[in-house]
Amino acid sequence: MTLEREIIIEGTKYKITVSDDSKALCSAYAEGRAVIGLWDRSDPGQSLSPAVYIVESIKDIDTEFLEKVVRRRHGLPFQIVKTDRLIVREFISDDSHKVPREPDGGENGAVFYHQDSLNDYIRCQYGFFEYGIWALMDHKTGMLVGKAGIIPMDLSGMEEFLPFIKEKDTPLELGYHIFSSYRKNGYAKEGCKAIVSYASERIAPKIYARILQDNLPSMKLIEALGFTLIAQTCNESGHVLCLYEWSLS
Repeated sequence: MTLEREIIIEGTKYKITVSDDSKALCSAYAEGRAVIGLWDRSDPGQSLSPAVYIVESIKDIDTEFLEKVVRRRHGLPFQIVKTDRLIVREFISDDSHKVPREPDGGENGAVFYHQDSLNDYIRCQYGFFEYGIWALMDHKTGMLVGKAGIIPMDLSGMEEFLPFIKEKDTPLELGYHIFSSYRKNGYAKEGCKAIVSYASERIAPKIYARILQDNLPSMKLIEALGFTLIAQTCNESGHVLCLYEWSLS
């Protein structure tokens, strides 16, 4: 079975091929189309390459699913949420030229400085997890003012925090960085508040944050967002590290 679906995204019409036949999927993919594989449970040798998205029934394909397939195929960023001043969206390749190289940009900040590494991040992080660090864009000026989002929390070397983590799966934490030229304008609070609300409803009911005790601006922000201090420990440098939790319940 092979059929076509269409969807309009931002004024452009896109065609999607849905098929249980590898040749039809390959042909459509070669033409630049987005494709969806139709899985036949009774056929153990079925090949649905190059489809990344697979469904068992046509009924599983709704408008939201079609949009996701098309955006991933054509590199169109998802808009996560919009606030009074900000658009929180996925990074795109060209953003690498707009991210300033700042010493407090985070240990993985260099990912966003280079087009190749940013493209890898977009493909792997967004494509697999459907979340990550997102771009904060002032929707009036179009300028990137920072980045923020939800990332898996690595507790290596911080096992003291494990008893306080209630999630069985990998816990998620809030991360943010407002570029120095745009600080003290309330962007951090505005963006992070919207992200926490979105993430708690769509991704995980509990969000964590780790902050050094002497980082007073971030401590003030995280508490203003409604996070609760649940644990403390000392890092390798001897500084006090605080673990905060935000819960939907």
